[in-house]
Amino acid sequence: MKPRALAVAVTLSGLLLGGCASPLANKTADAAAIHTIEQNARLARYNFDGEVRVKAIRLPGKVESVVEGDVIGEVAKSFSLELRGAVDMDKSRVEMTPTFRFSRPNAETWLRLPMLAELNTLTLWVDASVLDLAIPALRGEHKGKYVMFQAPQDKVKKLPLDAVLAELPQVAKNIYAAVDSKAYTFQPLDEAARKAGASYRIRLTLDPLAEAKMSKQAVQELLQLARRHAGEHQKEVEEFATAVGPLLDASQEELQTSSQTDLLVSRSGKLLGVSELREFSVPKEKELAVTVASTVRLSNHEQPVFSMQPTANNVVSFTELQPPSWLGGKRPADEAEEEEVEDALAAEPVDEAEWAAQAAEEAAEAPVAKKPAKAAKQAKQAKQAKPVAKRKPKPVARAQ
Repeated sequence: MKPRALAVAVTLSGLLLGGCASPLANKTADAAAIHTIEQNARLARYNFDGEVRVKAIRLPGKVESVVEGDVIGEVAKSFSLELRGAVDMDKSRVEMTPTFRFSRPNAETWLRLPMLAELNTLTLWVDASVLDLAIPALRGEHKGKYVMFQAPQDKVKKLPLDAVLAELPQVAKNIYAAVDSKAYTFQPLDEAARKAGASYRIRLTLDPLAEAKMSKQAVQELLQLARRHAGEHQKEVEEFATAVGPLLDASQEELQTSSQTDLLVSRSGKLLGVSELREFSVPKEKELAVTVASTVRLSNHEQPVFSMQPTANNVVSFTELQPPSWLGGKRPADEAEEEEVEDALAAEPVDEAEWAAQAAEEAAEAPVAKKPAKAAKQAKQAKQAKPVAKRKPKPVARAQ
């Protein structure tokens, strides 16, 4: 090969290899994790599926003396929450289908509630068919339709929702950047990471103190975001900021958490999945603790697929639905009683002479005659009015 051709080949090879280099190359574990989290929030377009379930329960001795601990643990492990959905922040849409499941040998029951949110219009569509026995319209004229909940759009237009959503990736970056860098470590790839196609497995380990610090940092970042876009509502934001601090401190005194989170990341820096173990403990009951395991897998990056497609023909507003009686709606018995009263009033005879006199009197007072139905109603009320009997004065005792 000629020297010139060899030089060109080497140059091209260098460019190709440089173009294929991972954006996480030579980064520390904390820098790699923060970069991945920020990019995932900034380019948030993907499908996801996962599961949350109780992995272990530790009970105080006084409880185990009454109920066997393994029974409580087995019951808790029988419940799970399955999640699947899609995210497309370019369109401000998030779809989620939670499935609550209870499963034992030869016994299983589950409940599913698909929903789709449009964040920049504060609109929520829900497939509420699971409630069709409680809401008759969902199995009748509105069968198969999504129920829509929507904030007043004239007020929504005044809110800086797009600006707030655009800043969320930076907020996420700030929250995780505030964590001690030593909390992040690179881990060898395990079976789940290899199955997901990950090139990196980055672990974030937080004890209760670090979790408390991270929670406070998250609240502060969100408050700063609210202050930047509050406009004329600065006073309300400051009042909320004053109130939320003590509430957060009190909640952390009552309940503590620690966590171990693994981020599964591709060579190109895309987040492929998250697995986490989180322990909840009560400081006042040191023997009581619950460990929850969760796994989330991400797919279809940049091409998310949504299963819910609301249109004008398959949507009914919540305001158009007759709520069930247990939500303040009318019962069939109430409607029947109202119909009986209306029929009785319609059948009641009207004194024509009294009605004519009343109508003539009203016609003299106003240029426009009132409807006969109203006059009949007033005549009926006058007829039903009972005269008030005059009381006789009590005798007054006189001195003899």
